Amino acid sequence: MKKLAALLSLSALATGAFAQGTIGFINSSTTLITTNATAAGGTAGNTATVAGGFYYGVFTAPSTVTSLTPADLLGTTWTFTGSYATNIPAGGRLSGGSTAVTSTGWPAGQTNSFVVVGWSSNLGHDWATIAAELNGSTLNNGAWAGGHWTRTGFFGLSGVGFGEAGGGPNSLPPFALFGSGPTAAGTPLTAGFPLYITAVPEPATFALAGLGAAALLIFRRRK
Repeated sequence: MKKLAALLSLSALATGAFAQGTIGFINSSTTLITTNATAAGGTAGNTATVAGGFYYGVFTAPSTVTSLTPADLLGTTWTFTGSYATNIPAGGRLSGGSTAVTSTGWPAGQTNSFVVVGWSSNLGHDWATIAAELNGSTLNNGAWAGGHWTRTGFFGLSGVGFGEAGGGPNSLPPFALFGSGPTAAGTPLTAGFPLYITAVPEPATFALAGLGAAALLIFRRRK
């Protein structure tokens, strides 16, 4: 009997450790996603409008974490929850579902910090692809400034919020990632965030520029 009780206890602990939480992964008209589109010949503050043109992911960390840089996402502190969203036709709006599942790192009933990361779809559809690019790049004031990021696109991340994931045996309601202010479940994001266009030329561009410089040098010497 004691062995059975111990097994049931361990089983409950194991199930709890991998329990899925739920979140509301939808923003509002007061928390719009924008771009620094002047870098692409547009107007700064433009909202992301092309349906399916952008993707978003949620990362989580212990509730004591209050700040991060994009490079921190590659470390051990922040964990990708497995929850994705994409933008809808309404400018600056995104939707990943009102009861999106956090399959990794943010179990039901646990209060964690979180951040939303966004990127344009031409850079990749999944976080693994974006992480591989991030791993070889450096950032400067929100814009890509080096490394091997070879495709022009948008990337950005929100501020840090925190809250208690929904679901679990107590049937907690999903925690809304975006909101107008603190609630009993935590502090959501009360503002949107910008996606910055990358500014690193492709390797072929560098090669052409080098050939052009060499041609000019040869031309001058012949003169």
